[in-house]
Amino acid sequence: MKKSVHGKLSKIFCARIVSLREKAGMTQRDLADALGREHGMVARIELGERRVDFVEAYELFKALGADPAKEAEGLMTEYSKQSGS
Repeated sequence: MKKSVHGKLSKIFCARIVSLREKAGMTQRDLADALGREHGMVARIELGERRVDFVEAYELFKALGADPAKEAEGLMTEYSKQSGS
């Protein structure tokens, strides 16, 4: 298994976070505040410079007002399309 921090699947995740944040009308700072984290962490996630574990993804989706299960399912579908599986 290759490291995925800069791979195309990682870029899909980053783009999804940016899209959800913008749809929620939030800035990176707003999202960081909602998560109780520093602004730089959100910026690094969106730039693909920081990996996100499953629990953090759940917390991100909740803070963005999205359904974590629906978002995870959507990402898995997109990942399958990109991977050719």
